[in-house]
Amino acid sequence: MTLSAVLIVLLSALAHAGWNLFGKKVSPSGAFFWYSTLWSGVLTLPVLIGTADLLAHLDARVWLLVILTGFFQATYLSALAAAYRHGELSVVYPLARSSPLLILLVGTLFLGTAERITTAAVVGIVLIVGGCMVLPMQRFRDFRLANYRNLATLFALIAAASTAGYSLVDDAATAWMRNLLAGLALDAEVALVFVILQAWSALAWLTLGLLMQAKEREQLTVLMGSWRSTMAAGALILGTYALVVWAMAYAEDVSYVVAFRQISIPMGVALGWYFLGESLYPPKVLGVAIILAGLLLVVLG
Repeated sequence: MTLSAVLIVLLSALAHAGWNLFGKKVSPSGAFFWYSTLWSGVLTLPVLIGTADLLAHLDARVWLLVILTGFFQATYLSALAAAYRHGELSVVYPLARSSPLLILLVGTLFLGTAERITTAAVVGIVLIVGGCMVLPMQRFRDFRLANYRNLATLFALIAAASTAGYSLVDDAATAWMRNLLAGLALDAEVALVFVILQAWSALAWLTLGLLMQAKEREQLTVLMGSWRSTMAAGALILGTYALVVWAMAYAEDVSYVVAFRQISIPMGVALGWYFLGESLYPPKVLGVAIILAGLLLVVLG
């Protein structure tokens, strides 16, 4: 990874851990993320209107990818909310963040881009995922499959699969957009425009989901008074992923960006411990150390 990509992703990771803290602390619900996504769209609507001339150059392929990424993003947020209702931030967050790495590694084999990923990076990715498997344990002797057979793990893995889905789609979509808008927009502008479109697409899918869930619709009324938290989370969500999409332009393969984004895992564990009073068991500390070692290999790779 280039230094530019590393710095961009570091900033993104800090913001990502921050909005997950908001989601867990305020209300882990689909309604919370519906409001957050709505704020993402509303706050950036002037930007979208100001770039209307760029939108005119987008073709049907981009719009189809925008619809698809919105579906994955909405599924990710809904599954993440469900996982937080059933588990701790410091356990759910690492599982949801690390598992997409294995999915993306397999995806690179089918996409024919495996030669772009170095051996060091592959080892680093395996270490990151391994470290995350240790995190849910309170004691080392608790390492058994039964500890992962719960709703929190299930929803975290659904969120992980959705992350892998939108990462692959977004990498393809923004690469195509950069070609279409060559000479008309900078890479950072392309990233911002695409993420705004993704937010509106995700909002449409989330709205469809809320229409089918009475309890989530009730939460909309409850959360009206928490507009500051949902707005802050919305701004962080959009800013976070705009930075990630921008970083994709500086990385040889999307797997590098997704892998290094896992620096937010130690951040999430630290936030869960400091702000939510979650325990730091020895396996959790060891897991974080393994993850950090894996991240170092990814950067060096």
